[in-house]
Amino acid sequence: MRRSVALATLMALIAAGVASAQMDPTAAQAMPFMELAQAQGVDADALASEMGLPDSADLMQPTGMLLQQNGLTLQDLQRAMQALRSANVTGPGDAADAIAAEAANKPWAKIRTKFILWGVFFVAALIMLMRTKIRPVVRVLMLVAAVVIFGVWLGVEPNAPGTVKDGFMFYSETGQVFLPRLIAFIGFILMSVIGNKIFCGWGCQFGTFQDAIWHLPTKKWKPPFGLSNTIRVGAFLAIAVAALFYGTDILEPVDPFRIFSLGALSAVVVAAGILIAGIWVYRPWCQFFCPFGLVSWLAERISITRPRVNLKICIDCLRCERECPNWSIRGIRRGHRAPQDCFACGTCIRVCPVSAIRWNVTPPPDRPEPQEAAESEDAT
Repeated sequence: MRRSVALATLMALIAAGVASAQMDPTAAQAMPFMELAQAQGVDADALASEMGLPDSADLMQPTGMLLQQNGLTLQDLQRAMQALRSANVTGPGDAADAIAAEAANKPWAKIRTKFILWGVFFVAALIMLMRTKIRPVVRVLMLVAAVVIFGVWLGVEPNAPGTVKDGFMFYSETGQVFLPRLIAFIGFILMSVIGNKIFCGWGCQFGTFQDAIWHLPTKKWKPPFGLSNTIRVGAFLAIAVAALFYGTDILEPVDPFRIFSLGALSAVVVAAGILIAGIWVYRPWCQFFCPFGLVSWLAERISITRPRVNLKICIDCLRCERECPNWSIRGIRRGHRAPQDCFACGTCIRVCPVSAIRWNVTPPPDRPEPQEAAESEDAT
C-alpha cells in the first residue's frame, strides 16, 4: 500500500512537471509571430495555415502567447516550419537547405545532455544487472528519474521511435538522410546490441513512464507474443509505407511521446490511454506499436549481454516465468529462437532461488534442443 501511494504521488509530480514544462523559455517566444516567421525565411500566413491557426489570429502577438492560446508548442511550430521548407524542396540545393533548416530547429545543448545522461543510465543499469544488484525500490526510482530527466526536463526529442519514423519522413520529403538522426539511431542500436534492451528498459522517456505505471498493484495480463508482435510489424509497415510512398506521417498526430510537450490533444489522449492500459499490460506501446521496439527486438538476436540461464542448476520452479512482466524469460529459458523482447528489468535474476539466471556474456550451458524445449513447454 505504501509503495502504491508513493508511486502515485511521484506520478502526480511528474504530471505537474510536464504541465509546467510545456514550453521552453526561449527568445523565440517573445518575438512577434510575424517577425519570427520572417527571421526563419518562411511566409507567416502559410506558417499560420500549416499550424491550423484561425484566420482571426493576430500574427503580431508574441509567439509564445499565440501558441499558448491555441494549444500549441514550439515543437509544433518547428514541425510546421520544416513541413513548409520540405514542400519547397526541388533540387540538391534545396535539399541542403532543408537539412540546414532541420539542424537549426534542434535543441543541440539538450540533445547532447540527453545522450550523456543516457550513457550514464545505461552503464549504471548494466553494472547492476551483471552484479545482480537489482532491487524493486531502486528500479522504480530509476524509472521515475528517467521520466523526469529524459521526458519532463529534456523533452520529447530525441526519442528512439522518432529516429525511425522521422527518418522515413525526411527521406521521403527531401531524398536525403539527416546525419545526426542516423547517428542517434545507430547509437540506440549499439546500446541494444551491447546490452539487449537496457536503453528501452531504463532510458526511454515514454517506455519508463509505462514501466513505472505498471508497478501499481493490480492483476496483470500478458498478451500472447504472437499477437503483439504481429500488430507491431503491421504498425511498422504502415508507418513506413505511409511515409515513403505517400509522404504522410500517420504516427505524428497520435505520437504518445508528445505528452511531454502537451502538444496535439489527440496525442495526449492516446498517451493517457496507453498509460492507463499500462496499469494491467506491461508496456503496451512498446509491445504493440513502437517502430524502434521492433527494430531493437531484431537487434536482441545478436546482443552481447543478456539474461543467461544455467540449465545445470535450474530447478524448473518456473518462478522466473511467472514473475517476468511478459513472456521473454520463458522463451529464453526454453530455448526459443526468437523470444519476446526482454526489457532488462532484472526480475528473473532477482527472483531465481538458486541464482541460475545471470546477466552476462557467457552462453548458457546445455541449451535444450528445439524439440526438447517444445516438449518442456507442452508439459506446462
